[in-house]
This record gives sequence, C-alpha cells and structure tokens, in this order.
Amino acid sequence: MNQKNIFGEGLFFKITNLIYALLMTNFYFVLTNIIGLFFFLTLEPTFSNVTIYFLALIPTGPAISALIYSIGKLIREKELSPSKDYFHGYKINFKDTMKFWLPLLLVVYILIVDLQYFNTNPSTITSILSVVFVIGILLTIVIAMNGFLIIAGYKFRFKDIWKLAVFYSFTKVKITFGNISIVIITLFLLSVTSHFLLLFIGSLICYLFLLNSKGLFEDIQLNFCEPKKNLS
Repeated sequence: MNQKNIFGEGLFFKITNLIYALLMTNFYFVLTNIIGLFFFLTLEPTFSNVTIYFLALIPTGPAISALIYSIGKLIREKELSPSKDYFHGYKINFKDTMKFWLPLLLVVYILIVDLQYFNTNPSTITSILSVVFVIGILLTIVIAMNGFLIIAGYKFRFKDIWKLAVFYSFTKVKITFGNISIVIITLFLLSVTSHFLLLFIGSLICYLFLLNSKGLFEDIQLNFCEPKKNLS
C-alpha cells in the first residue's frame, strides 16, 4: 500500500477539500442570509425589535436548507462543488422550505408576543402560561431542526414533513439532545466571544448537526424513501 498516498497527498487532499468546502458554503450561507445576520448582529435583542427580526429572518429559511443540502452531499460523497451545489440546493428546496419556514416563524413570533404580554401583566395564571409558552417556543425550535434536515434531504408532502419532524423529535431522543447541545454550546461561545463569530461557523455547526443526525437519515431512508442526492 502506498504510504505516501495515505499520510501525504491523500490525507492532505481530504483535509483541504473539507476546509475549502466548509469555507465556501459558509460564505454563500452568509451571502444569502445577509439581511437576517445584519439585524442579528446590529440590533439590541429587545422586544421592540421583534417585528424587525421576524421580517429579517424570512430569507434565513432557504439559506439554512441550502447549507444542509450542501453539507449533506459533502458528507455522503466526500466532495462538493460549493457554488453549484449550494445554489442548486437553494433552488430545488426553496418552495418547500418557505412553506415550512414561514408558518414556523409566525408561530414563534406569536408566542414571543404573547409571552411579553404575560410578563407585563404578572399574575399566577400568566406566570403559568409564560412557562407553557416558553416550552412551546423550545419545542418549536426542536421540531424546526428536524424539519430542516428532512426538507433538505428528502421530498415529502408538506404535512408529512411536520409529522416526521415531530415524530423524530421524540423518538430519536439522543439525536434531539445532541442537536440541542450543539445549539447550547454555540450560544455559549457567542456569549463569551462575539456574535460576529456566527459569520464564520455556520457551515461547521451544520456539519456537526448532520453527523449527529446520521441515525435519523438512516431511519428515513430505510423506512420511507431515497434521499435527494439523485436530484443533484
């Protein structure tokens, strides 16, 4: 066996190819999500800005989906054409993503508005409702994680995307908590460093999400359908 190929050119090529793919897909993610990132990085996280956040985050859904599609292909095939594959994923998943993302965004927006109302009108009932609504927001975020993974990798009817996202959120507990842990660690890093770090780690976070969610993809592929890799 050629030792040079294993420890030299072969390994070097794999590492540089991975770094290049992550850097380029991250660049395209930032580019297509520039509005949401701009307001996230410049506005104070106060309730008065919640409507601006809601509108600014509308383009974020397709950007997330395209990122997942691209990194998913990189993991499956060990290679990627960042420009071609990212925008191909953006295009083919745009309609399904917006059908999923807009209602989801609206639900979170309504929950946050109601939560603010409860906090400004404190009572025993509103305190209980506040806890319920916080749990609702967290559950929505968890379901959204799986929903994006499914949309970017598979073709399902809209209602089936929601069903599978909810189903896997509660049946693949290790994956769910693993992805939540990635989010918590990311938020911690942003809090102790700078929010601008988010501009550079989007593709890496996505890569970790997909590696952690391998069991979910295997289960879907085994029990439901083939992945969208044939569409590329």
